[in-house]
Amino acid sequence: MNALSDMPALDAGLETLILSLQSTARNRVFSASYGGQRLWIKTVARPRLRSAVLLQQVIAKLFGLPILQPAQNHGGAAGLAAEAAAIGKIAAAGFPVPPVIACTADWLVLGDAGEALESRLNSLRDRQPEDCWRLIAEAGTLLSRLHGAELWHGGAQIRNFSWTQNGPGLLDFEDHDLPRMTLHERQARDLLLFLYSLTRYDRNPEAPRLPALAARLLGAASPDVHASLRRLRRRMAWLLALARLIAPYAGRDVRQAVAADDALRAVLG
Repeated sequence: MNALSDMPALDAGLETLILSLQSTARNRVFSASYGGQRLWIKTVARPRLRSAVLLQQVIAKLFGLPILQPAQNHGGAAGLAAEAAAIGKIAAAGFPVPPVIACTADWLVLGDAGEALESRLNSLRDRQPEDCWRLIAEAGTLLSRLHGAELWHGGAQIRNFSWTQNGPGLLDFEDHDLPRMTLHERQARDLLLFLYSLTRYDRNPEAPRLPALAARLLGAASPDVHASLRRLRRRMAWLLALARLIAPYAGRDVRQAVAADDALRAVLG
């Protein structure tokens, strides 16, 4: 599926409900109850700021690292159709993703995929850290399985995972389109984003958990993914060294980047 004409049509009753809810929705993603099901509706996104995209492209070219290129998301109807197509492809491979109920020029309607895993982790982080990291490990296993099927997510931060009684699932494929990267660069990008998003759960600096997780993820990754990550670390070595120097005084983004790189360095050397 790569065009709106190929997408599931929208039921008239559901369209009426969406129109009524959209007028008061505070976010571009909101829920609805219809036909005894909980549904999620995504409205069109604005294209990313051209200046931000150009800056990221310049940085990627400067370092000679396609892995740093921005995802291609045009926003609007094309963005909704592209996400629906990505979900369909990954569902066809047998991975847990929300079902596509309908896709129009205005809305992408998805079935419920369970609780946001990030919410569950936030509730466990301080009270039950072992359970928190058990769920993180399961999410990592799912990501490794996805890569083993020669697929990728594109936005593999922990916020884009769900949780049901059957285990973790995958959400939000707005950043799936990565045309300037090889498969291995896309998968390496997934691992970077995943590790980066987990640093705030690694709360004991005396016994960090992230290196062990990185070792498991990279143990399941291909040699080409290892090579992509080594190339990234090598070409950005001076910037990473600077980040380590300023980390105690810098913002959270810098500290997270250092923690994620420390985990990779423990495995890749």
